[in-house]
Amino acid sequence: MKRKSNTALFLSIFFILASCSRSESADDTASSSWAPDDNVIAVSVEVLEITRGQLIPFVEASGTVSGQQEAWTVSETQGKITEIAVQLGQKVKKGDLLLKVEDSLSRLNRDLTLQQYESARHDFEAISKSFQSGGSSKSDYNRARSTVLQAQASFENADKAFNDTGIRAPFAGSVALLDNTLTVGSYLTRGVLVARIVDTTYMKMEISLGERQIGLIKEGSQASVTIGRGEYPIVVEANVTAIGTGSDPATGSFPLLLTWKNDQEQTLRSGLSARVQIVTDVENKNIVIPSSAIINRDRVKSVILEDNGKTVIRSIKTGESLGGQTVILEGLAEGEILIVSALSSLGDNYPVAASVIGTTGEWR
Repeated sequence: MKRKSNTALFLSIFFILASCSRSESADDTASSSWAPDDNVIAVSVEVLEITRGQLIPFVEASGTVSGQQEAWTVSETQGKITEIAVQLGQKVKKGDLLLKVEDSLSRLNRDLTLQQYESARHDFEAISKSFQSGGSSKSDYNRARSTVLQAQASFENADKAFNDTGIRAPFAGSVALLDNTLTVGSYLTRGVLVARIVDTTYMKMEISLGERQIGLIKEGSQASVTIGRGEYPIVVEANVTAIGTGSDPATGSFPLLLTWKNDQEQTLRSGLSARVQIVTDVENKNIVIPSSAIINRDRVKSVILEDNGKTVIRSIKTGESLGGQTVILEGLAEGEILIVSALSSLGDNYPVAASVIGTTGEWR
């Protein structure tokens, strides 16, 4: 009888302990169901202050730079070369001699026609005075006038032929190219490209822009030109000085001219390749945010904001997107704080530790 009593007592104690164990296990399971509260460690996030900006802050293009004035000097005469007065890279002034051909015959012809012109002019002056006083007829006057005009034309042609024996610089600059086949004693013919003169005091760059891009640019717009692709490219500031009023029929693009003063004549040369960024001219700026910051919650476009250390999910209405940026039409205001990292780990009212890394209007 005593043994049965002890057995019943042992079984009672066992069931009580088992019941307590199940209760504690249930409590542990309930407490492991995580939800954000004041005791949860805040998630570190990067944020941007919401500001207005431009969807297209600048227009990019590429091309080559050139001097503001460039020209080939072309021979307009023929003869044996007697002098080459310049070398490649030499600086010249307007009118400086580049090349000279034999001129004895053209000089003789010029002197002869000059004498004939002077003689005809004196005769015309005498006949003109006689005609005015009634001593000469109208036909004598007309004949003398015709003679002097013909003599003048002959002299001007001979004078030009003489001057053409010396090829001269059309403006101040440097000799960029020189025909190295031309030597003293060789024969020069008409139409030969003798030398290319480039004035690099000011530089220019002509590019072409599409219909959408050209509407964002105006004369006077600022631009940054990066010249060369080596380790140390040259960067200069330029301005838009001309915009074509019509497009190229073949391509539909619009020509645009950039110019700037050349302060680096020793290193900046015509023909170098360059890239340009032109600041766009848009008066009405919109709220623009990174497209990657937009999430879809319940098929609604939304963003996650930071407010007093907690997350706030806000639905938005978007506009045009371009280059990783999106215009926000409704839902956001300037000064609010936009979370741009760890978005997949966040929900509404989550604690966060925010680090400001910039503004949405300038973020790229």
